[in-house]
Amino acid sequence: MAAAFGACREEVRGEGCGFRSEDLMDSFEDADNRGLEAEELREASDLEKQKASNAAKNIISILTYYRKHTNRLFCGKRCCIASTAPLSSSLNISLGRIQQSFVLTDPNLPDMPIVYASDAFLSLTGYSRQEVLGRNCRFLNGPGTDVETLQEMKDSIQAEQACSVRVLNYRKDESTFWNLLHISPVRNATGKIAFYVGVQINESSKDGNGLSPEMRQFSAVASVKVAVRSLSACAGPSSRSSS
Repeated sequence: MAAAFGACREEVRGEGCGFRSEDLMDSFEDADNRGLEAEELREASDLEKQKASNAAKNIISILTYYRKHTNRLFCGKRCCIASTAPLSSSLNISLGRIQQSFVLTDPNLPDMPIVYASDAFLSLTGYSRQEVLGRNCRFLNGPGTDVETLQEMKDSIQAEQACSVRVLNYRKDESTFWNLLHISPVRNATGKIAFYVGVQINESSKDGNGLSPEMRQFSAVASVKVAVRSLSACAGPSSRSSS
């Protein structure tokens, strides 16, 4: 038994038992290398999966972001177009000749948005036309605005009547001014209310060519009514009168 073991040991050292020592070493090295390659392949696969997952998450995040902001932008443009569409270029020109701070709001649209703002109104409040069109006039209100006055205005509009109030309003820079506000319905040629006009006068303003605030307001309202009725009479029956 010992002789056989010794002979096998000698053969292992040389070429016995059908194996060479060099082959055994190569076999061990190949096995190790295959193990390393397999490990590298496994790690690379996991890494690629992680990269792909991260890339997918980034794409979804970007698409979600742009979808939200694109929808908001489109909605803003759509609302603005819906608000300003009823005003033709002829009416805009006629209204532009009125040298007074005033806005037109459309009671036939949701939340009664502003569809026209005069240059004097923009100068008084500090807002741009793009910041005003399509919005309800409540953006001029602030912490000091009297709630009862706002309710009086709301009740008059619901009753389709004119009203005059003194209300504290806020400019874009958050400075305040006392607004002598006159609101009046504006009817088209068929007698249907097409707009409400709000004429603003800064109480501390001294301009007016000697006219009282009331006379200045009535003059502006009369000019607006003439412009709207003249245009609707020339255009014939409108979609407003049939709605």
